[in-house]
Amino acid sequence: MTAAELLEQALKLPREEQMKLAHDLWVEADRPYEDPTEVEAAWGAEVGQRLQGIVDGTIAGVPDSEVRRRFGL
Repeated sequence: MTAAELLEQALKLPREEQMKLAHDLWVEADRPYEDPTEVEAAWGAEVGQRLQGIVDGTIAGVPDSEVRRRFGL
């Protein structure tokens, strides 16, 4: 199966499954992480840092409407 055929099939999936697939492919492509628990721990730490930055005012959030505009949603 070609990449174009895979994409055609993936576009038929519900949006949530498309996002899960995209995430899983990104994780696989973004080595050196071999262990999925290491990836999850890294994302957990990143989310925690971003949340703390929002709480303490050192990071400004981006409104949902702006994110959707940027990504054409």
